[in-house]
Amino acid sequence: MQRQLGAYFGTLMLTLGLAEPTGLVSLPLLFWLKDGLHLGPKAIAIFEAVALAPLYFGFVFGFVRDRWRPFGRDDRGYFLLAAPIGIASYLWLAANTTNTLRLLAGVVAAMLAFEFLAATTEGLMTEAAQRHLMTGHLSAVAELAEIVPSIASMLLGGWLATHVGAKVSFVVAAAFTGLILVQSLLSPPALLAPTSPASPRESHRHAIRRLLRNGALWLAIGALLLWNFSPGWGTPLVFFFADNLKLSPEAYGAFRAATFASGAVAAIVYAALCRRFSLRRILWIAIALNIPAAFFVLLAHSAAQAVVISAVVGLLLGMVNIALFDLLRRSCPTSLEGTGVMLGFSLFAIGGMLGDVFGSWLYERAGLAICLAFDALATALILPLLLMIPRTILSLRDGDAAAGQTLSRASVLAAG
Repeated sequence: MQRQLGAYFGTLMLTLGLAEPTGLVSLPLLFWLKDGLHLGPKAIAIFEAVALAPLYFGFVFGFVRDRWRPFGRDDRGYFLLAAPIGIASYLWLAANTTNTLRLLAGVVAAMLAFEFLAATTEGLMTEAAQRHLMTGHLSAVAELAEIVPSIASMLLGGWLATHVGAKVSFVVAAAFTGLILVQSLLSPPALLAPTSPASPRESHRHAIRRLLRNGALWLAIGALLLWNFSPGWGTPLVFFFADNLKLSPEAYGAFRAATFASGAVAAIVYAALCRRFSLRRILWIAIALNIPAAFFVLLAHSAAQAVVISAVVGLLLGMVNIALFDLLRRSCPTSLEGTGVMLGFSLFAIGGMLGDVFGSWLYERAGLAICLAFDALATALILPLLLMIPRTILSLRDGDAAAGQTLSRASVLAAG
């Protein structure tokens, strides 16, 4: 069953990663805004902040998924509803690449569809992870399944941006979205078994109150927000490499691909470490190593050096990323898994958006080094939050039987 779960969620998340607006079409869209529509760093950052707005409210999609089943069906109903909307949005975008406002509207529509797909997938995976005591392993699988399409998106996306442009990229993304629909129809029934709300008698108000009282969940979410607040790792880095190092879109794609490839190695390493060491130990060591890691990019003076540095930094980034989402999945309340995990993704996205907008503003005034200093400060602020998280969550290794008992007791106490 664990192998089936890993294979199913890995394949599904791989396809989602290629199809979503932050996947295959991200680089072609970015360079089209920069070179085709001649937008500056601040304008691009604002465009992305608005386009990714559904990410900031992902918890709403998660709550809907936890409390309502479309057409009276199981989670498969969300795939049947959202995937066609995503396909239609991409095809509409392919016909409106020269208008900034229409591009923005189309990307927002696609993001809405993919947030429902993501909430359904993450809710299912978190339920399975808690039930089978494999939050660490499925977090590693999720990271790996996101990294592989991310690498493909950077390499293929850079090629598409250079040779064919945004229009063809949207059509390709629509085709991958169609594969998601096929996967939902062909998925094993046992893996998409109907799930019920926390209790037939639990009101929405009580469910929300139970969520708000879960202190461990909010600490995990706060850590994710700080972690993704990276003023030096978004739009400023694109302009630094393009203007200072004169890297082409393909070279920048290779840089990002190397970062993701190292993250894949981190996922494999984490899958082994999480059964040998407690989450507390992994988090403290990985976060401490990441505080100075951001400054390594300043050492790059060529495309080759940038790729080598990205490989080192990507390994460190990947370890913290997986560990924090492991913490999030351990902290989600029972029968509100979709809401809890999507709340984490929402604040994760908000942290990234705030960091990118702030970093773009700061980059134009002070340069990349100052942006990276704020990045390091935000990472260091995660450490005090770890001191406030209950030891029952952080002290366990993946697979410890006590993990399931702890989660069950926490859910019962919160519900009471």
